[in-house]
Amino acid sequence: MTVFRHGKSWWCDFCFSRIRYRERTSATTRDAALQVEAVRRAELAAVAGERPAQRSPRFLDFAYREFRQWCAIEHRDCPSTYARYMRSIKALSTFFGTRSLVSINAGMVEQYKIYRSQQPRKHARDGRLVSPAAVNRDLAVLRILFNYALRLGRVAQNPVTQVKFFREWSNHTRVLSAEEEQRYLAVASPCLRDVAVVILETGMRPGEIFRLRTDDVDLNLRSVPIRTGKTANATRHIPLTERAFQTLARRVKKTTTGWLFPCPFDESKPVKDVRKAHDAAVRRSRIFPPFRLYDLRHTALTRMAMAGMDLPTLKELAGHSQIQMTMRYVHPTPEHKRLAIAKFEEARLKTEAIIVSV
Repeated sequence: MTVFRHGKSWWCDFCFSRIRYRERTSATTRDAALQVEAVRRAELAAVAGERPAQRSPRFLDFAYREFRQWCAIEHRDCPSTYARYMRSIKALSTFFGTRSLVSINAGMVEQYKIYRSQQPRKHARDGRLVSPAAVNRDLAVLRILFNYALRLGRVAQNPVTQVKFFREWSNHTRVLSAEEEQRYLAVASPCLRDVAVVILETGMRPGEIFRLRTDDVDLNLRSVPIRTGKTANATRHIPLTERAFQTLARRVKKTTTGWLFPCPFDESKPVKDVRKAHDAAVRRSRIFPPFRLYDLRHTALTRMAMAGMDLPTLKELAGHSQIQMTMRYVHPTPEHKRLAIAKFEEARLKTEAIIVSV
């Protein structure tokens, strides 16, 4: 039995039938608190004798039945989030599959961290292991799953809350130079080239471009609407530059299915990913270090900021909810830093010249 004092009150904290109870008592001494706890246990035992104990489900059953159904409804407006959760559930199920939910503790979650971090990365040709960021995404989904089970009364506590996530390094973001952009676009496939051009000219997310339809392109106002997204701020109208407008207008005339970027295997659906085409283009262009397709969005927003665009406008074009997030997408290039220092030095020399003349 466990009792403790908090302030002027005595509390009892114990587990019964794999459920944790933490309650404040009216006792003023430790012995009285122990008696109150004994009475409380007797009450719970009497109630438990009237109804059969509920068996804890296996992780695999709960994840692919109840949690999967909840995710499909909760994220029906963002299928990419649902797909991301299911990828983590697949990885988690290989480790926790046959274990019951109540048997999973913080120690097992720590073991999963080690197990997952030692697995080879999928599609990696250089033998790289799963990154700390990928392990953290799995742990985040596991935490969401246990929070849902906690609300349903299937578990008494969330073991993931006691686990420290891996430290992530965010130095992988790349901003392409003009020369790298030309080399990349020269060897990209037609579909990838158009996607890359639209990202570089508008800063749109790749998924937002894939879902564009022919009626989304306003040929008169030269803009496109983003109707759904990760957050409420993702819904916005984006004006098009001349190069982006010509690229989308050409696709509007070319497509016959309604999608600007139809899937090559089923034109009734939009393309979901161009990762393989992007990786091939990066290899052919011999750009080193390599970059992700999403880095083109970082490149576009950085160029907009260096061109003098104010942060509130940049935030709206990027579809961010906070300016702090927009700041994470702005990475001044070495050339821009040199120009800034040159302007600073020029201003200082002018100031010193005025002082000397006076």
